Amino acid sequence: MRERIFQIEFAGHAVRCRFLLPTTRLHFGTLARPVEGNEYDVYVTPERLAKARETMPADYSNNYVEYRTLTELSSHVLIRFGCCFFHAVSFCWRERAWLLTAPSGTGKTTQFLNWQRLHPGEITMICGDMPVLEQRDDGTVWVHPSPWNGKEDLGDRNHPPMPLAGIVLLKRGPENAISRLSAADAIPTLFSQFILLPDTADEILGLASLTDAVLRTAPVWELTNRGDDASTELLRQTLEGGSHDSI
Repeated sequence: MRERIFQIEFAGHAVRCRFLLPTTRLHFGTLARPVEGNEYDVYVTPERLAKARETMPADYSNNYVEYRTLTELSSHVLIRFGCCFFHAVSFCWRERAWLLTAPSGTGKTTQFLNWQRLHPGEITMICGDMPVLEQRDDGTVWVHPSPWNGKEDLGDRNHPPMPLAGIVLLKRGPENAISRLSAADAIPTLFSQFILLPDTADEILGLASLTDAVLRTAPVWELTNRGDDASTELLRQTLEGGSHDSI
């Protein structure tokens, strides 16, 4: 199976993948480079693919299911280096990275597209679905692009990493309102958005350390929103240091 082993770099760390389905590598484009030898770090077994198949939409192809499943497997490798995939839209504004996170279908992409339309040229997409968060030795957290940019494929796989500035937890609601969360209130949602189910004590400690670094680095807000232009303007005003009132 040597021809199915490819090396992919995430946040500067190499992960060797053995693909179950040869066509899965096409989702990674030029990021997946063939390597010599038979050693690999991650591999989606047929059993794991079948289990993942049960949890994903029926219209997802098997190679797309494998592609999605590789995020968590790769996180098991990356957490050793203080890195992990995180479910969020990440964008760059004023040379810093901001994360919009929530369950799928809550309006993350809508907020980005609204902002892009209302204020052209202000923001760029880093990653549309699962960026890599990296804890550095100085305590800062940096946001890296990844191959996982969502169904809309919004993202720049060559975007330079940016320091994390803030995180917004999105909720749907009848009115637009935003408030700053305490660390205690933010932890459960943030922890659940990391694409990793720790298997070992070292992985638990690594994920806890990364979560702690995120909370020390970035304020966290909760935005209840209608998905309209007013909600996006409220978001922008808040991140700029403006009002936290309802609209």
